[in-house]
Amino acid sequence: MIDKYYFKNAGFDVEEESFTFGEYNSMDNRMFLTTREAPTPSEREIVETVPYMQGVYDFSQLNGGERYFDNREITYQVMLFEQDYPTRKYAEQEIKRQLMPLGIQPLYDSHDNGYHWMGKCKSVTVDDDEAKGTLTCTVVFDCYPFAIYNEAEGSDIWDDVYFPHWIFQKTHYIVHGVQPIRLFNLGSKSVQCELTVIGKINISGPFGSLELSAGNYKNTELVLSMGENNLVLSGNGSVDFKFYREEMI
Repeated sequence: MIDKYYFKNAGFDVEEESFTFGEYNSMDNRMFLTTREAPTPSEREIVETVPYMQGVYDFSQLNGGERYFDNREITYQVMLFEQDYPTRKYAEQEIKRQLMPLGIQPLYDSHDNGYHWMGKCKSVTVDDDEAKGTLTCTVVFDCYPFAIYNEAEGSDIWDDVYFPHWIFQKTHYIVHGVQPIRLFNLGSKSVQCELTVIGKINISGPFGSLELSAGNYKNTELVLSMGENNLVLSGNGSVDFKFYREEMI
């Protein structure tokens, strides 16, 4: 039987290469990940043509200069090696049974450490090779265009820190009076911010102003643009900012 040492010698790091969706993990099911395809998504363009004008008018970025994308497809090919027919048939049934009925939920890929995708399984196709005793499964996921960081910004899980694209920042503030602050969104798109407030706090910035009393606020008007966001806090109490980086990777 071909085992993990075969793949290590062939250049595959089988200790790391896998995907997890729901309760299904490809490596736990002895499905070796051989290829992965995650092309960038297509842009949702809004263009208009005018007679006797060269080119087009592109209105796709009128909302703050941000680009908008359709869902993207992420495709994995996994293989089961040197197994008898009943074992291959069982593996085919399991991967279909465990992936296809599930709705939209996180897809974890060992290639994208610290991130997950949100999507659903679009298709599972198989190729059974009786002569070689292999089962090849091609699994396609239909996903939200951006990868989402697993932890809220400011959590700073050391094993996930990628220094070329990282910032350690404070997301909890105690306020007495007026206090200017800066929050950085290193992601590839603007993100909505959740808030937890103790006392009474006013938050103002480019988005407008929020008067908040004690409580948890999930759907707020506070949207952090890409890059540096300058805000002003005032009042007495404390506030926690919770937001998740979304990346085009």
